[in-house]
Amino acid sequence: MAEKEKPDQIGLLYDLLKDATRRSDLKGIFHVILRGARKGMGAGDGLVVQPIPEKGNLMVKVKTKGKFRKTEKLLSLSRDPVKQLAEVSGSVVRRKDAEMFYPGSQAQLVTPIPIGMRDSGLLVLEVPEVGAFSEENLEFLSKLIEQSTPMIRAMSTAESSKRELDCLWDVKRRIVTPTDLDITELNTLLGKILHLALARTKTQNGIICMVDEKTGDMVTSTKAALGDLIHEVPEKLKRRKTGRASGIVFWVLDNNQPYITTDIDEDPNYIPLFKGIKSSLAVPISFQDRCIGVIVVESPEPNAFTQEDQDVLKELSKNVIILVRRAQLYEATREADTSGKGVMIRGLSPEWEEVEKRVERAADTNAIVILRGESGTGKELVARSIHFNSRRKDGKLVVVNAAAIPDTLLESSLFGHVKGAYTGATYDRLGEFEKAHKGTIFLDEIGDLGLPLQAKLLRVLEAGEIQKLGSNEDAKKVDVRVIAATSRNLEEMMEKREFREDLYFRLHVVPIWLPPLRVYKKSIPGMVKAFVRDAAKSYERPVEGVSAEALDLLIRHEYPGNVRELKNVIEQSVIMATGKTITIDDLSNRLTAKLKKPALAPDARDFKSMKKQVLEKFELEYLAEVLTEAKGNISKASDISGINRVNFYKLLRRHELDPAGFR
Repeated sequence: MAEKEKPDQIGLLYDLLKDATRRSDLKGIFHVILRGARKGMGAGDGLVVQPIPEKGNLMVKVKTKGKFRKTEKLLSLSRDPVKQLAEVSGSVVRRKDAEMFYPGSQAQLVTPIPIGMRDSGLLVLEVPEVGAFSEENLEFLSKLIEQSTPMIRAMSTAESSKRELDCLWDVKRRIVTPTDLDITELNTLLGKILHLALARTKTQNGIICMVDEKTGDMVTSTKAALGDLIHEVPEKLKRRKTGRASGIVFWVLDNNQPYITTDIDEDPNYIPLFKGIKSSLAVPISFQDRCIGVIVVESPEPNAFTQEDQDVLKELSKNVIILVRRAQLYEATREADTSGKGVMIRGLSPEWEEVEKRVERAADTNAIVILRGESGTGKELVARSIHFNSRRKDGKLVVVNAAAIPDTLLESSLFGHVKGAYTGATYDRLGEFEKAHKGTIFLDEIGDLGLPLQAKLLRVLEAGEIQKLGSNEDAKKVDVRVIAATSRNLEEMMEKREFREDLYFRLHVVPIWLPPLRVYKKSIPGMVKAFVRDAAKSYERPVEGVSAEALDLLIRHEYPGNVRELKNVIEQSVIMATGKTITIDDLSNRLTAKLKKPALAPDARDFKSMKKQVLEKFELEYLAEVLTEAKGNISKASDISGINRVNFYKLLRRHELDPAGFR
């Protein structure tokens, strides 16, 4: 019996850990552990608690829906059973009635569980059977907690950083908020960061310099230099060539470490920028273990800065680096694009912070990256970010959308062809891989490749060689970094033999999963603010914001088309708005349909009414899913669904769905 149960427990453990990795907060991870522990141990009710001696009770982190026993001071440490529980150091089974938290329980399992970087708590499970909790089940629980511990520690660190960051923003004093820093213009962003740095260190003099990575000079900005300057700051600070110290900013640049000077008169590295300065503090803005900028604050008072001030600026620097790199990416891509449009990633959330941390770690290598996620989640933006942050950023980024090119032409497009290779091949063609030599190629919708092309792509990835269509010459070496992306379920396609297993593993050197918008809805207000600002500028409209009612509706929508859909909705609304504020009347019918549909009457619980409600919900969700897969193409959506175009259009009208929102 034990042998039969082990595979099930292994499978359950795998599913639980996979689910835990997708959680965006500690509470979510605890819910997964509690659910898994109950299933693996055959328990009914349970909870995760932390003893708080200062308050004299147990703090409940998560619990099942069951009601607690009606016992006075049930969770108080003054009760002996609770006090004993708080002193548990290993797994313990308790069976006394006074020790139970839930009515009807006859046995209780208590086991320690980490709940933070250094803090510990307890996982408590209860069952109505006296002889519950076997040794084998205890082994499963031990493995579950052991495997979950790194995730708990990591999430605790992330949440701690977020709390510190929230403090740094100093929202109550209205110095600046996180969404205020989600802007495209780098100099404006640096100016806001400097204001924040000065406020936190209680001084009035400061400057932020960014590194010109081609020349090694430090670039300054008028918006990021505040105080009583000795003279106008040059656009660039250059190193001295005489062997003398080049200044504190260059020391920080070279060492990637903070620098405090309490007496500038005795400091050989100090070069004055502001009048009457006695002390200075400089911290690096670090990315990929190198300094890309320096924040400097200075004071006319000696010994003005402490280790705490240094730690505050280091934390600030660490938390704004993603925003700085976003703005740099936007400016770099805007300069390279003839239309003047740059690439800007939006949204501030733990989910996106994790994506961008993986981008940072992967970008500095030549490893193959595959971007997974639903349509509209921003895969091309992330691909451009990887290229921009890589050693190949001065090379070319070539974008190929496999879904937009028929297989018959895609091979020629990727690898090139020689004249006469096929009917209509009237000239030699350079393939996209050759164009991307010394640069990066982004293969979007890789799941749409046919099996023969998959085999040829695998050869390119393994050997770094391409063979032109129709050519008898030896294969040609190419030096290309590959980034792939797909919104399709490759694992399911492998089972159906529609996607090669060897290609799958070759592509998944560094997989990055992009979260759908619905899992980080807290970012929507900030994203809406930014999209309104951008759209108003692009379309020359006087719109400045969104009404509370309209924003509430925007937050409640599920966004099957993800960020692309949200941006599309905002652009439409900015164009259609009649005033300075977007109201519900300015939003698309697809969003407002929820308000127009009458709610089901409280007494309408009969079979027909409930069936109609369930079917309508299914139809709406199914249509949105199909339109997402087809990117708003009605013909393709009709083929996928097996519904003829006429009836498909009727369904869209009935549910007031706009295909344009999915493109």
